[in-house]
Amino acid sequence: MLHDDLLPYRQNLAFKKEFELLGLDLAEVFEFTPLDLDLENSRLEHLLDFVKKYQQYGSQEVMELVEGRFCFPPIFPGISPESDWHRFKLWLNGEVTRKTIEEQLPTAFEVKDPSIVPDEELETELERLLDAVFSAGYGIALNEGIPPRIVYGQVLEWIGHTVELSSPDGGGWTFDGCTGYCPGCFQRPWCETGHSSCWPEDEKAGKMQLPGELKDYVSASPQSLDILRELQAKEDAEMKKFDEERGPQEDGTEEWKFRLN
Repeated sequence: MLHDDLLPYRQNLAFKKEFELLGLDLAEVFEFTPLDLDLENSRLEHLLDFVKKYQQYGSQEVMELVEGRFCFPPIFPGISPESDWHRFKLWLNGEVTRKTIEEQLPTAFEVKDPSIVPDEELETELERLLDAVFSAGYGIALNEGIPPRIVYGQVLEWIGHTVELSSPDGGGWTFDGCTGYCPGCFQRPWCETGHSSCWPEDEKAGKMQLPGELKDYVSASPQSLDILRELQAKEDAEMKKFDEERGPQEDGTEEWKFRLN
């Protein structure tokens, strides 16, 4: 019984030792689950098998030809086929797999502090910044109508974050600015979802709750709370109708059983 209890730990140590002997730092591409060693061991085994096959075949092209074209490295986080393969190869070569986006911008590009950029030059400077981000393989997908100075500041903050490297062929991160928490979102006044969802923070404030950074640009009226309540009630009713029409799920799967009218 004792032997059975210790087996997952022994397997775990053995897998990690193999990666250590290969000179591979698991922390760069792996999600550890110490509270579920069976899951962690399964992932370690899968990744180790993939590494050995890649070393055997010698290239991505040969491996995809032999194993199938939908053969992707089982690394974490899984972003896109292009990005995952790119980071997998960097990892095998002992190179870094993460950098800030700012570190990846063209060397000739100068990131300017927004406090020194006059209003009349802000749009031009924002375009330069967005072009530099796009050239590094990353995307920006924000709502339209947001004041340029707010966008500039938010993008500057984002490019300072460390992210998984993007493949030169694409497949990198896209900044949409959405955290799913409307009361704290700088995009809320320009976002359809933000305009139609009523949060406890809105009820407490007696109006649409907006982050402090927007105070110089927009303000919410007391009538905004009634509008949010009405739109939220409409959304809730539509969702209830959808739930009723889709019917019960079968065997707990994600396939819906729709009623035929």
